[in-house]
Amino acid sequence: MKRLKTCRSCGSGELVPFLSLGRLPLASTLAADQLAAPEERQSLEAGFCKRCGLVQLLSDVVEDSPTPTAPVQGGLLEQLLHHHRLGPHHLVLALEGSGIELLRPLMQAGVRVMYLEPQPERGKAASSKGIPTRPERFDRPYAQKLRDEGLQADVVLAHQLLCHKSDLNGLLECLGLVLKDGGLVVMELPYVRPMLEARQFEHFTHSQLHYFSVSALHELVRRHGLWLQQVEPLSEGYLRCFLGKTRQVEPSVGWYLQEEQKLGLTDVAYYLEFASRIAAVREALMALLTELRARGRRVAAYGANAQGTALLNYVGLGREVIDFVVDSDTGQQGRFVAGVHIPIYGVQKLLEEQPDYLLLLGHPPDEVARQHPEYVKRGGKFIVALPHPDILTSPLAQQVQVGL
Repeated sequence: MKRLKTCRSCGSGELVPFLSLGRLPLASTLAADQLAAPEERQSLEAGFCKRCGLVQLLSDVVEDSPTPTAPVQGGLLEQLLHHHRLGPHHLVLALEGSGIELLRPLMQAGVRVMYLEPQPERGKAASSKGIPTRPERFDRPYAQKLRDEGLQADVVLAHQLLCHKSDLNGLLECLGLVLKDGGLVVMELPYVRPMLEARQFEHFTHSQLHYFSVSALHELVRRHGLWLQQVEPLSEGYLRCFLGKTRQVEPSVGWYLQEEQKLGLTDVAYYLEFASRIAAVREALMALLTELRARGRRVAAYGANAQGTALLNYVGLGREVIDFVVDSDTGQQGRFVAGVHIPIYGVQKLLEEQPDYLLLLGHPPDEVARQHPEYVKRGGKFIVALPHPDILTSPLAQQVQVGL
């Protein structure tokens, strides 16, 4: 893979590398018969564009990864039907990765819907629900074809597409082609600010190329004759963003832009500081777990997911430190964490083995405590890695910072 030299958004050469997680495995878990084979790995490095503010991976992508299905957040259906008054004379164009659970109620309300989904399984699932679906990728030739057919949309549901497609400017041009003058583009994007504030470096993945601030999104869309009209926060660190061709900008946009400037998200120094703190997390977590093992304590981990795989590989935590991983997903049980080859078991393993400590990989401590009260009752303790390595004396009590 070639290293990116110019920003995918503005084309500037002012890209500053700030985070390198090393060569991480592309898979999250492996079957037993895959352990002896060489694993496919790729360098994961992130950079910040000093000109437009976009955070992006610095790998030259050969082929775009399939867009994950976006988690449709509550309230959008009501906004479209009541606030924007969509009805039988309006067309909603849903792009790949859109949630079909939003499209059916729109159709039931009489709104015309068209779904472009190149992934066969998703397209088949949408068609089986009666949703008009075309197995087409949203690119410039097909966007022009839709426009030539007179199929310009009142609403385009783009969700996370900007995060995963390498040709940002081409995508924005296509959106401009298929959007009516008074129409809206709706996106539900993971927001880079809470990720950085919580030091969630493991959320940088090979499949997500771009990590948007409101400032970076504003810069991108303005170059293509679009306005960021409204921004609203959603759960789990997402933002719902509304774009349009008219300058009807609500105060929420200005508030986010001012907050980001005040916090330093538009300055490279913020990102360099983030990277230095992540390096400190790695050293502190390794020191903590190594000390516990030296005392004869047993440590397991909770959560076989992509974020956990990234964290374990970046820190360098293998079977010499972590005995095993537990996960409730039966599809993961019997497999191994990629890169470090730690075995994955069902959650019953917790009580069978009763490890002294459980490293939580992306799961909230209170949630794990509610699901496994017997483990806690027997004296099991939780360890969290982020925003800094801590041992929890009680999962629902205050954290005890490393250094005791």
